[in-house]
Amino acid sequence: MTENASTGVRVVSSDQWGPDLGLVHHGGWREIVGAGLDARCRGLYDICLDAGGTTVPLAHPGEAVYYVDQGTVTVTERTATGGIRHPLAAGAMIHVRPGSTYTICSEGGARLVGGPSPLDPDLGRPPAAPGGRPGVRTFHRDRPGLRVPFISKDARLVVWLGEGAVTANMNYVVLEPGERNKEHVHAFSEDTIHILRGRGTAENVSTGQRLAFGPGDTVHIEIGVWHAIAADRGERVVSVGGPCPADTDMLRAVGIDVDALTAR
Repeated sequence: MTENASTGVRVVSSDQWGPDLGLVHHGGWREIVGAGLDARCRGLYDICLDAGGTTVPLAHPGEAVYYVDQGTVTVTERTATGGIRHPLAAGAMIHVRPGSTYTICSEGGARLVGGPSPLDPDLGRPPAAPGGRPGVRTFHRDRPGLRVPFISKDARLVVWLGEGAVTANMNYVVLEPGERNKEHVHAFSEDTIHILRGRGTAENVSTGQRLAFGPGDTVHIEIGVWHAIAADRGERVVSVGGPCPADTDMLRAVGIDVDALTAR
């Protein structure tokens, strides 16, 4: 991990992930950002499903969100009358409403990043009997609900407040070689950016601190820290993540009627 706690910007590398939490049969579930990093708003985990792998049954008091990075998965939502299956391929995103019971499995192997947001202190505890309305919804990075050009020329809000995701959001952002997003701040949200491809720099604008990142790293920015993300020359940076909870100030700045969204 490369960090400076006084500035609130950290780059977490894979060798600093937490130990396996035992939530996957034939695979692994490791913390990237969570209680071990003193995160307050987002839980981000690396979830590896080997061939035939499956998670234990999961349910959370808050929302959860995932991105399917590699392979194919089936998310099975357990309901009072049976189960609802959602087969998904790489590029898909999954949003889970509070209290929904679900498992994630893969026949051929897969990798996901995501988890409950806010943090679930009882992650992995057997859920209560399923019931209520369906709570698992699926999305895709290529079908965004909103584009935010000041983040990058290709910044896609996929699981966002417009879809009813209040605390567990997932963006898909591409920075072209040499591109730097407009410096910005999230007054009430942590910003967590998992790097899928490419190399660049995370900058604390207030202090001038610059931290290098590469594929597999995660940039975690504390609430209220002015920051910017830049791609190195010759590097195309692709990432998922974003601010949690939803940054309503940012949405208002791009013309979204937040009051209308939250009144639904």
